[in-house]
Amino acid sequence: MALFTIDGNDLVRSLKAGCIKLEHNRDSVDLLNVFPVPDGDTGTNMYLTLLSAVKEGEKNREQTIGKVARSVSRGSLMGARGNSGVILSQIFRGMARVLEGKEQADALDLALAFKAGANTAYEAVMKPVEGTILTVVRETSRSLETEAKNGSDIISTLLVGLQTGQATLAKTPSMLPILKEAGVVDAGGQGFLYFLEGFLEGLVQEKDIQLDTYREKLTPSQFEQVESREVKLDYQYCTETLIKGQELEAEDVKDHLRPLGDSMLVVGGDDLIKVHIHSNHPGKVLETCLQFGQLSDIKINNMLEEVHEHINNWEEQEQTSRQPAKKTGIVAVSAGDGIREILKSLGVDEVVEGGQSMNPSTEELLNACQRVNGEAVIILPNNSNVIMTAQQVVELCDKKVRVIPTRSVMQTISALIDYNADEEIDSVVEDMTAALKNVVYAEVTHAVRDSQVNGLTIKEGDTIGILEDKIELTADNPGQAVEKLLQKMVNEDSQLITYFYGNNISEQEAKQLQDAISAAYPDCEVEIHQGGQPHYSYLLSVE
Repeated sequence: MALFTIDGNDLVRSLKAGCIKLEHNRDSVDLLNVFPVPDGDTGTNMYLTLLSAVKEGEKNREQTIGKVARSVSRGSLMGARGNSGVILSQIFRGMARVLEGKEQADALDLALAFKAGANTAYEAVMKPVEGTILTVVRETSRSLETEAKNGSDIISTLLVGLQTGQATLAKTPSMLPILKEAGVVDAGGQGFLYFLEGFLEGLVQEKDIQLDTYREKLTPSQFEQVESREVKLDYQYCTETLIKGQELEAEDVKDHLRPLGDSMLVVGGDDLIKVHIHSNHPGKVLETCLQFGQLSDIKINNMLEEVHEHINNWEEQEQTSRQPAKKTGIVAVSAGDGIREILKSLGVDEVVEGGQSMNPSTEELLNACQRVNGEAVIILPNNSNVIMTAQQVVELCDKKVRVIPTRSVMQTISALIDYNADEEIDSVVEDMTAALKNVVYAEVTHAVRDSQVNGLTIKEGDTIGILEDKIELTADNPGQAVEKLLQKMVNEDSQLITYFYGNNISEQEAKQLQDAISAAYPDCEVEIHQGGQPHYSYLLSVE
């Protein structure tokens, strides 16, 4: 039995199967991270992005394949996490453009959609690098197009594309030296192929297609039966949802929801509104929201322990909204209570929880920008894996948004000294960007696996020092790593040494280190702060 066309329902089912396949393998994809630091979350980011795409697709699964593809694209963008998630969302964006207006899709339609997805992803990356997910998707799509033009059905076309993708993935270490040194293939490429395998298996199972005539195109290990189960979450009491409609008014939604609970947050407008409310009747909340449009991304959690925190946040936002809008506001990404307090004290309006191992989504950053009481907003991502996600907000937000591509919170703290909320955003961006040149930053963490990186032989559990995103050294303990890093960072012009200690370092340890640093560098001022950040023992900078 051959398969020559698929509809919107088929697309949603296959996407879900691909999502489940990636979920089953996301830990192995995470472990492919080339750096042995606690930030190997490519598989998790791609899975969460896919999950958001599937949820949006399911709301429209009875529609045409063009309309389903468009909703999937929107869902993946709003849920995109990390660079891999953003790239995946761009693949779906390109696919949606090709499938627009189509009732069904044949093999060539699908092949051209993947090709457009690959091209869109390449265009979204400022400096595309070969040997990454981009290469794997491009070569897969080329193979799909060739096979489809030869008259093959959808199953044959996908099998050949998958085979080409796996061959390309195996070559990624020879394309990218850092992969070869680490002894791994590209994580994003592997994640995409797990998704594609699941996508194919979803079609085969539903259509009861016998693969006897196809099996020679795949090795046995490449065709594992996907487990038939739904992706479910267990939610209670704290209700969140997205409302999609036309000419939506946040204040109108607030008025209807206000009698149902407290700790309410309603942001957005026009065609998309995000709702958060604590209520004893989540069903009534959802029924009320349904009056305004379709619902998606519904979450109901038992979050009683966070009630007071949410109430305080809501009251703060209500108070802020009554104040005159500033010209330029700030959204920053960071983790750790101590760091959050310092960022707030330096003028940051919204601190989005995230960073290493927990990259925020496009939607979270967008909602933070919407909450800022300012005419324009600067986003400070503070992590290389959040920069692309932040850049998506520029097009989505109804305010003027600029992204300063900070890769560490230490850069942000230095740049905030030159932040002036009363100036126009372009001027502020220029001043803050110039300030980044005056700071050198580093981090101390531990290796999560054995690795060969930058000529270093690293064992799982080793303390490692990272200087401006490059692993420079290993040490016996975090304090020694800081001292070794400072030897590379401090010069005759250095005046200030600053470091934040994480939640695995005691105050006594941190102060003992401060004494040692002050003795070693008597001409420098040494500042110490409790950051409370997870995973990273110390974050430090020299100015």
